[in-house]
Amino acid sequence: MSRPAKNSARPRVAFYDLDGTLAELNLVDAGIFVFSKLREWNRRVSYLARLVRRLPVLYVAERSDRALLNRAIFETFKGVSRDRLAIVGEEYCDYVMTSRLYPQALDLLERNREVGLEPVLVTGSPDFMVAPLARRLGVTDFAANRLVFRQGVATGALQEPVMAGSEKAAWCADYAARRGLDLSACWGYADSYYDVPFLCAVGHPVAVNPDDALEAFAHSRHWPVIRFAGDGRLRGATSFARHLVGV
Repeated sequence: MSRPAKNSARPRVAFYDLDGTLAELNLVDAGIFVFSKLREWNRRVSYLARLVRRLPVLYVAERSDRALLNRAIFETFKGVSRDRLAIVGEEYCDYVMTSRLYPQALDLLERNREVGLEPVLVTGSPDFMVAPLARRLGVTDFAANRLVFRQGVATGALQEPVMAGSEKAAWCADYAARRGLDLSACWGYADSYYDVPFLCAVGHPVAVNPDDALEAFAHSRHWPVIRFAGDGRLRGATSFARHLVGV
């Protein structure tokens, strides 16, 4: 396959999931970090109690409904101020997210950008954590989950739409329509079977660090499958370059 020209007639983007795709993270990591940064001990106890109560729901949600998982995790943020969450988001980015980004994923992002694919993050992670990472990566646009606040304090509820499953695909379609993009010329990268609608929305889907269900689905559709190791190595014998856009 030949490398496409950098200057195409219509703009193109690459949509990236974050947790498990660009970074070795998940939503539970974010919840635990917020808990660890709450200064008031009584607030920590309250937060931990809520998290423990939600564990059965999280267990079921992880296996059946990603939107339910998002709602359950974000419910534990109830009572935390918007300002405090903004500070914690910056700290999470600096001390956790940046150190857990896959080096090969960053290489992929930059090489895609070089051939004219602007990066867009589409993730179920909270916006107060995604925004600082997007700035550090030079990413202008992103979709992330957003908490509902009342008088500057998180209610624990999520604003609609919840970024999970088919809602990711719907957001990409709306984004493409607003920007005059041809989704068939765009790329998508994700790690979970829950992201199949999101991957099917673009013309060039790639399964990254896929779970078993996504890996089987990807093979059935002849999608590229790549795996990153935490030390930056690409797992498997296939050349990494084959999975870069246009190679």
